[in-house]
Amino acid sequence: MSTSVEKINQLLSKPALAKFILRVSFSFMFLLHGIHKITGGIDFIAGKFVELGLPGFFAYAVYLGEVISPILIILGILTRLNAFIIVCCCVVIVLLMYTPIFFSLAPTGAWAIESVATYFFAFLALMFCGSGKYALKAD
Repeated sequence: MSTSVEKINQLLSKPALAKFILRVSFSFMFLLHGIHKITGGIDFIAGKFVELGLPGFFAYAVYLGEVISPILIILGILTRLNAFIIVCCCVVIVLLMYTPIFFSLAPTGAWAIESVATYFFAFLALMFCGSGKYALKAD
């Protein structure tokens, strides 16, 4: 039994591939949010900043966090830095959009901010593990 488990563990022990899958999949999904901002505009986000008494032009940072950083992470360029930028972006998203429901559950029983939290923790993991060897500029 233990030799079968060891063989499976050896077969599946691919940390570089795991980093590549994590990097590309989460960055692509996050990039889709950025593409929506490109096509639909950022007026809504600018309005949220203004509601908080902050300048509306802060909303332009969304292009860095949701477009440029995911593209660079997909390519494996400055992965740790860009993952940090996206982690910060997730914190801002929670502060702008989800603060009132931070401690709430959705009707399905999931955490109300689960989607943003999933990105937060995935990019936090990338920030600590880096790009892996399948990258244009490995960390």
